[in-house]
Amino acid sequence: MRTLRHLLLLACLAAAAPAPALAGGYPDTTIRMVVAFPPGGGTDGAARLIAEKLAVELGQAVVVENRAGAGGVIGAQSVARARPDGYTLLFGTGAELLINPVTRKTAPYDLLRDFEPIAEVGSVGFVLAVPAASAIRTLPDLVAAAKARPGKLNYASFGMGSTNHLVAELFLHAAGAQATHVPFQGSQQAMGSLLAGDVDFTFDTAAVVLPQLKAGKLRALATPSPRRLASLPDLPTLQELGYGAVAAEGWMGVFAPAGTPADVVRTLAPALDKVIRAPDMQARLDARGVAATAADGAQFTRKLQAELEKWRRVARQADLSLD
Repeated sequence: MRTLRHLLLLACLAAAAPAPALAGGYPDTTIRMVVAFPPGGGTDGAARLIAEKLAVELGQAVVVENRAGAGGVIGAQSVARARPDGYTLLFGTGAELLINPVTRKTAPYDLLRDFEPIAEVGSVGFVLAVPAASAIRTLPDLVAAAKARPGKLNYASFGMGSTNHLVAELFLHAAGAQATHVPFQGSQQAMGSLLAGDVDFTFDTAAVVLPQLKAGKLRALATPSPRRLASLPDLPTLQELGYGAVAAEGWMGVFAPAGTPADVVRTLAPALDKVIRAPDMQARLDARGVAATAADGAQFTRKLQAELEKWRRVARQADLSLD
């Protein structure tokens, strides 16, 4: 009888005790989501959308922390070296995780060795744009001007080794033209320079370019994406205009440091999947020029392996090195 009463008492106490929000008690404190670029750019904006909804799913605050510099290397390196406990994540892009490593002999981290891919958020289209007041009105105009004055035209990127830096170099290589690279610490600064007329052109994300196109401040010439952008269906691809070797788009994803416990990954992955697949989130990402994909860790890893091979090959062919 005493045993029965004892068991009933334990059952009542267990029912009354507050249950952890998720299995294993994770997360029980604030999660930092590092963005390796300054506030105000397309990556930062998408990260904040995801962080806001992820916090709701996890029942814990998710705070975006901008750690810019060196083309995204500083922020990415800080996550690679962080304790692998699930409380430091990277909202990463191909710029800092892919392009920098394949164009440097002394990269401070390895994408597949030092990071645990949790989920791909989406793909990002780029737009080749010039100021609206520019005499350059078409892609042939740009190529002709660059060839007529080798190295005199200049273009902005959001950092040495950034995706748009490499895309611009690929385009110039394919066109047989030269222009001077002017790197900035982020998309916002690069776009400000273009709008001020301090540089002649840039490749930036559709999310950043679209508002300026609508305001009549920029002119779009083409997209390097392998297909036309849903947000700019009348804008031709570089492939359509005769530059078949130039086909590139960016991507965004969430990563943890390598060695993060499997149960933590199993908590984060479905939460992120639910956030990314939500119709309202897909609409909000689409408005920023991000086509949501919601690929899981295994699918994302396979894509990253293929992307690494592609960009290594491209860097060799274009003889691009940032060392």
